[in-house]
Amino acid sequence: MSGRTIVVGGGLSGLAAAYALSRRGEEFVLLESSDRPGGVVRSQRDRGFLLELGPNTVRPTAPLWGLIEELGLAGEALRTDPKSPRYVDFDGELHEVPMSLGGFAATRLLSPGGKLRLLAEPFVRRGTDPDESVRDFVTRRLGAQVADRLVEPFVAGIFAGDWSRLSAAAAFPALLRSEREHGSLLAGAIAGRPARRRARETAPARGLLSFRDGLETLPRVLARRLGSSMRAGVGAMSLAPRAGGWSVAAGAEELRAERVVLAAPAHVASMLISPFAPDAGRALREIPHPPLAVVHLSWPEASMRGPRRGFGHLVAPGGSRRILGAVWSSSLFPGRAPEGRSLLTVFLGGTRDPSAPSLSDAALIDAAARDLESEGLVRGAPDPVRVTRWEHAIPQYDRGHAGRMEVLAETERRMPGLLFAGNYRDGVSVADVIRSGLAAGAGP
Repeated sequence: MSGRTIVVGGGLSGLAAAYALSRRGEEFVLLESSDRPGGVVRSQRDRGFLLELGPNTVRPTAPLWGLIEELGLAGEALRTDPKSPRYVDFDGELHEVPMSLGGFAATRLLSPGGKLRLLAEPFVRRGTDPDESVRDFVTRRLGAQVADRLVEPFVAGIFAGDWSRLSAAAAFPALLRSEREHGSLLAGAIAGRPARRRARETAPARGLLSFRDGLETLPRVLARRLGSSMRAGVGAMSLAPRAGGWSVAAGAEELRAERVVLAAPAHVASMLISPFAPDAGRALREIPHPPLAVVHLSWPEASMRGPRRGFGHLVAPGGSRRILGAVWSSSLFPGRAPEGRSLLTVFLGGTRDPSAPSLSDAALIDAAARDLESEGLVRGAPDPVRVTRWEHAIPQYDRGHAGRMEVLAETERRMPGLLFAGNYRDGVSVADVIRSGLAAGAGP
């Protein structure tokens, strides 16, 4: 049908694309194979707990907050304390992450030599490898201690990946721009102060964000706004270019449209486009998505030890821990656990330990509880709440990712009306995915 757009995939990127089309008055249909919107964004109530099975929080960028206000959700939003501490488990001990010059001077996470090496960052030469790994980039610029004890745990927290494979240019392009344009990360940070000050003055919200009923509130409301134009339980079986547009087989029905926004997960999108765009199909298929297990555990408040306030902690590699880290859910937002109970959301697997998600529920719970007790956070056996496994978790922006994305861009140029959107492109965070979807729905 002339002028119509078919959006394939009802995760956040597909929902955002469809919403952008709707507010422009465009005709569209959104196909989602499952019976619920939101993709990996899932919030669930269980015995008085509010669980996040996927992402736990989102940074409220201006475009995202604008969408939240437009949807009438500002009153439902919850924000974390922006000064809420974060911790790193290094060498068997929890260390608060330093967030100021005074904090860096006082921290025992770095040796005097490691601190001096950090001060030498402005004098480090620019790199010559355009696809340098994250590990090599941050080690070269900041030194091995800062890289290993501070940066790597947080890279693992974002991607659950291997920083020796991740591309610095693809995963953290702002750092590469600082080096390229200013010669050092410190000079880039100083040059960016006025812009950051203006951003703080006009910031819609500080701290990380969720909603009273969890992050899934956002996709639920988006889906309601789309009404009957969203078809849940109807997946795209095939996709093919046709004269003047595109054809999508959805169950027993063939749909025609001028444009298609392919917002399905990478492995699904690969299957749909491989018959007519094999290079793009291969590029999507080659993006690694390591498995991840999410374990929700509870203890009585009286059994909690160590820090009582904070976002959570991440684990530096090289020790005996099996977990990647944990979000201290009941410390972040009210209403995450019944009165007198705590809730911790623990992550295992990723590229660091890809076999972990295949363990039994009991083995995952035991590994998580053992590590948390060894860290001094809890005492005694937990009350297991839920174990969730993601076979295809976070896409890895490994070296070569920029080349794969260029293949997709070239496919879009060669095949007008086809657009790709999702967490494998331009960022893996909730805010990034929303931005990707809104841009796809905004049209050329």
